[in-house]
Amino acid sequence: MKSQTIHPVLGVGFGPANLSLAVALEERGRAETAHFIERSAGFQWQREQLLSGADIQNNPFRDLAMPRNPASPHTFVKYLASRGSLTDYLHLNAKFPLRREYADYLTWVADAFREQVDYGRSAVGLSLVQGDDGGEVFRVETDDGGAYLARTVSVGTGRSPRVPPAFHRGLGPRVFHSTRYLSSIEQLGDRPLRVAVVGASQSAIEIILDLLARPQVRQVVSIHRSIGFRLKDTSPYSRRVFLPEFVDYFHPLSTAKKRRLRGELRSINYAACDQDVIDRLAGVQHEYQLTGSDRLLMKPFSEVVLSREQGQTQRLVLRDVNHLTEESVDADAVILATGFRDFGSEQGDEPYHPLLEGIAHRLPLDEEGVPVVSRDYSIELKSQADSPQPLRVYLNGLCEASHGMGDAGALAMLSVRATDIADSLQRNQAHDREELLAFGTSP
Repeated sequence: MKSQTIHPVLGVGFGPANLSLAVALEERGRAETAHFIERSAGFQWQREQLLSGADIQNNPFRDLAMPRNPASPHTFVKYLASRGSLTDYLHLNAKFPLRREYADYLTWVADAFREQVDYGRSAVGLSLVQGDDGGEVFRVETDDGGAYLARTVSVGTGRSPRVPPAFHRGLGPRVFHSTRYLSSIEQLGDRPLRVAVVGASQSAIEIILDLLARPQVRQVVSIHRSIGFRLKDTSPYSRRVFLPEFVDYFHPLSTAKKRRLRGELRSINYAACDQDVIDRLAGVQHEYQLTGSDRLLMKPFSEVVLSREQGQTQRLVLRDVNHLTEESVDADAVILATGFRDFGSEQGDEPYHPLLEGIAHRLPLDEEGVPVVSRDYSIELKSQADSPQPLRVYLNGLCEASHGMGDAGALAMLSVRATDIADSLQRNQAHDREELLAFGTSP
């Protein structure tokens, strides 16, 4: 019977995080060591949020490779040059490229690695099994009944959507997270819609502006716990959280100090928006006020405490977070622009990525029951007495709680993090080969 291939590295998810890792490994001449699986039918990035006028809020030259290797064939500049649009882009004098343009750049890079990726394969389970050499290996099960074996796994799937408690049992065609925005709103057709948007994030304000540009949307109700849409802290000093030096500073701190610091720095990335979209929405709101239109309703200092179906609409019960008074709002659709869950022990957190459930018994935990992630983004599993080779899972883009805000899906840290992981893989693979030889086992 033919033995199954054991991949040195298996990347689960092939978004920007694992794509950047593929680029870093290729530069080291180690591209063949990694294989990837991706649930989408082809490469895509933020497909549901490619809204008109939306940009990436990141210097495009902090891309997949340039901070590490300006001569890389996979930089944003090389992408522009390949399309003959470099001069046009520079002439545009835009602070940031459009999200749609950057998505095309990422797709262009991903095409160079298409032979290393199995698209249309969604990972549904992760476990440990015995390999041909007698040692343990990872087994990744997919939704089509297939399975992959690997000595190391890089999880680059992104974090789980944060869904407020009032909506835990009510998600569906009319109530959905912002990660499903475009396809879900289009499925509702051209009938007149009253839409509620929950949240005060950049994605929330972008979605509101997009909804107001749709003629079938007769009213948008914006619901948020704060006073309104707050300006993002874009100071170059605050944005040092997106530099590798900050990761070096942040990672050794205690869990309590990390939590405090994250709270202090929250306005850099969360429940805050860029000036341009705030100005656009404020202008639209002012014009509605001048004309007496109620097409945009703001519900500040409000949280949704109950959501239930009411005929063909969704009835939301809102509570003022200060006065504790309640009111009801009916909507044809409810969009949750409420961000993503962190790893931790706080309310709304999850202790680890759901894919790790099958190996949870082997995860080293801190005093709060959260897996311990090393500076190189790896979790080294608790070893078995008869296993000479340590097993590691890398969390690629999932480590905000342990590594700081730069790991919260920020494009700015892609190449830096990929460098750290690629260096660690190379270093650990060499060390593991030595250990196996010393143990009397062939790698």
